[in-house]
Amino acid sequence: MTNPVDRPGFPLATDVRPDIAPRKSSVGKIVLGIVVALVVAVGVYALSSMLFGGNDASDAKAGDCISSDEAVKDQGTTETGADVVDCGSSDAKFTVVARVDGEGSTESKACDKFFQPEEVFYVFANSAGDGYVLCLRPKA
Repeated sequence: MTNPVDRPGFPLATDVRPDIAPRKSSVGKIVLGIVVALVVAVGVYALSSMLFGGNDASDAKAGDCISSDEAVKDQGTTETGADVVDCGSSDAKFTVVARVDGEGSTESKACDKFFQPEEVFYVFANSAGDGYVLCLRPKA
């Protein structure tokens, strides 16, 4: 075996300079920061959807058409989400006749004045914030 002093290219332990530290890559920190930011953004979006309605019907107005996530019962209450869709779409199940802000219950009588006494209509209610109801006519 040869003495390390005789081998060129291999410094002795005493030749290593202690004041030079190995450089650490910051790529890991950047990737971690991006991942954390994405997780926070998704969490904020999910929380705001739960607290503030989370459906596209929140911007619905008279004349818009609405789809429903569930088959809506003719009697009682159906828990469902709703989205504004193109009125020519096969997903369009209802037409918005009126929107009444400040209401948030399916039991609200606010829609009664927009329909004839024997006419079938539906009420979509959202109680988030000040609440609103959509007075809906079923599409034929």
